[in-house]
Amino acid sequence: MGKSTASKIYLAVWRWHFWAGLVTAPFLIALSLTGAIYVFKQELEPLLYPDLYHVNPNSDVATFDEARDAARAALPDFDHFFLSLPVKRDHSWFLAAQKRDPSGGREFRWIFYDPYAKQVLGHRSNDEGFFEIVLNIHRTLLAGSWGRTLTEVATCWAIISILAGLYLWWPRKKEKVWGVWIPRFRGSARVLLRDWHSVPAMYLSIFVLFILLSGLFFTQYWGKAFQAVNLFSGGIPSYYLDPPKSKLPDPNVAPQESISLEQVHAAAASAIDLSHGYFSLEIPPPGTEEPFKLTTNFAMPLRKPSIVFIDQYNGDVLYADTFANFPLGAKISLLAYPIHVGSIFGTATKILAVISCLLIIVMSITGVWMWWRRRPPGKIGSPKKPPKKTVPHWIAWLTVFLAIFLPTVGITLILIGVTSWLTGKFKKPVAETGLS
Repeated sequence: MGKSTASKIYLAVWRWHFWAGLVTAPFLIALSLTGAIYVFKQELEPLLYPDLYHVNPNSDVATFDEARDAARAALPDFDHFFLSLPVKRDHSWFLAAQKRDPSGGREFRWIFYDPYAKQVLGHRSNDEGFFEIVLNIHRTLLAGSWGRTLTEVATCWAIISILAGLYLWWPRKKEKVWGVWIPRFRGSARVLLRDWHSVPAMYLSIFVLFILLSGLFFTQYWGKAFQAVNLFSGGIPSYYLDPPKSKLPDPNVAPQESISLEQVHAAAASAIDLSHGYFSLEIPPPGTEEPFKLTTNFAMPLRKPSIVFIDQYNGDVLYADTFANFPLGAKISLLAYPIHVGSIFGTATKILAVISCLLIIVMSITGVWMWWRRRPPGKIGSPKKPPKKTVPHWIAWLTVFLAIFLPTVGITLILIGVTSWLTGKFKKPVAETGLS
């Protein structure tokens, strides 16, 4: 590749990196800050709400049925309950309650139960509390569906900006070390900003990309598109598409009463491994065909999660499966959350996730700072466009691929193209307008 072609490619990539980074910077700062806070939710929330989380363990432990009955008594209008056991014995049991209204809406509340004192410690709505606010900002920027769209657009363009940044960083002179592999500590503000913008980003870029890519699984467009592909390719487990049903007993022969949760636990233990002690149990409304559903480690897929459905009335195991047997698409979906929040390998990867979030903030601030310092007064100061028809075709095909793989990128490129065309269409030369 000649120097002329290489310089044109560099200019084109720099322009992509500049615009993608500049436009998404404020969104990425908000998303990264809230993401860094949310990573340690499990560890920090008990410190914020000790009266709801901390209990004094003893040998007299409530049964699962006692916990459910206490939750029902606390929220008698709710008809669907979920029970989750904590990893730590000195933490309260966690229940979720759901109420469905005739219009199809749902209301959720979290319930905290002390299994040793055998009492409800309190309950709150699923949109209350510090971390619920943090999550809402992270997902929607407090702007509803429009905010979710903006977060997805910012995430997709951030991926492109980082890939472009890696190309710009790529060392072209092997003898250089400072400013390429090690950031400089002396020099002009321009040199220091450039080094601390690019070098640390290079070392952690793979982790940042994992966080951004895994976040796409929870977006409005990319996430739904992935699930659609999963659906048509057989990547969704059969139980999700056609969940098993309990067999309603004949009311003339037997009452429609659910078996106890202790019986559910015993039936589940006969089908899957429950030796680790903690699980999540979905408790169906009595008198329905819905079964009990017990899952283990779904938030930690590397610990071999399992799922089992139990008939609500006779305790039969209707379906049981483990992570090893899940379709590939389902495995990828389950891995997305722990990768995104850094819990995939425990505390070490959580710390790495926080550092990566802070790095995104630093990259965004230093990038905007560099632009502001060298921006000509009264002008944007963006990199020049490369001459037309001088950039290799493979860059055009790469752009097409990215526009397809990241649909919001494709949509924004179309909008930019249409806007540019309209601007050129209606912008007349001064001579044509008769102005002098």
